[in-house]
Amino acid sequence: MTRAHPSYPVIFLTLIGAIIACGCMAAGGEEEPTDRIAGNGTVTYVDLEGGFYGIVADDGERYLPADLPAEYREDGLRVTFTADIASETVTIQQWGTPVEIVNIEKGDTRRTVAANATVTYIDLEGGFYGLVTDDGRQFLPGNLNETWQVDGANVTFVAAVQEETLTIQQWGTPVEILAVDGAGNATYVAETGTVTYVDLEGGFYGIVADDGERYLPLNLNETYRVDGMLLAFAGKIARDTVTFQQWGTPVEIIAVPWACSSCGGGVGIADPAAVWCIEQGHTYETRTNPDGSEYGVCIFANGTAVDAWDYYRQTH
Repeated sequence: MTRAHPSYPVIFLTLIGAIIACGCMAAGGEEEPTDRIAGNGTVTYVDLEGGFYGIVADDGERYLPADLPAEYREDGLRVTFTADIASETVTIQQWGTPVEIVNIEKGDTRRTVAANATVTYIDLEGGFYGLVTDDGRQFLPGNLNETWQVDGANVTFVAAVQEETLTIQQWGTPVEILAVDGAGNATYVAETGTVTYVDLEGGFYGIVADDGERYLPLNLNETYRVDGMLLAFAGKIARDTVTFQQWGTPVEIIAVPWACSSCGGGVGIADPAAVWCIEQGHTYETRTNPDGSEYGVCIFANGTAVDAWDYYRQTH
């Protein structure tokens, strides 16, 4: 449950000397490069120095926004945000990295988690099965298949966290299982990152996770093929898959619980092959391979359909 607190002004003390004299301009008159960060996090009320609101990102980094809008000053509120690091700003709060908000939205209400765990029978409230991860976290799956309801079974799983779900068990964090397998049989990931268009091998879309890891999605829906889009995804590492792109770790997307094309501080770039097809007066359509991966086709007026990227490379 979240709690609202009264707002307190955040007082910023700017550096003196050259910083005041020239602001954000370098000595040569050119604007210095800006450090921009983007990600998901939780608004946190910090009861220090009169009280203020910060943002704790999912990777644990703490950010102190100078201009957090009033509607986002709610302890525990999940947000996705883009901000510029205010490297020349000193604050009295002595908490987190000062930032200036570029874009912020309420959302990312469905977090995902991937881990190895032990299925554990809990003899409370009539008895139920929970998951205790290797690092000690407790999760309460509402849809654990009977196959895996074996006390002591070692499993690997990926699940969506049910943030606002209340249970009678009063044990663990409620989750919805997206995929589960025996420990060692599969590798699942749950990440947030940025969709990136890679102009190699004819062009393709990858995902650069917030921790810098690169993933090559084999079945990324066209909806998410937007350069610069921020998203959260759950996936299964395609261990035995070899791709000609030679970029990133191949992954089969299981779910995309959240995505935002406007949160990266700029306008996304749609699939170039799709745009080119449509601009030439043809129809673009997404189709699915037998293995579940998707591809685009350009359909001419006579009904002929060709691979969209082949058409793009031949005519662009």
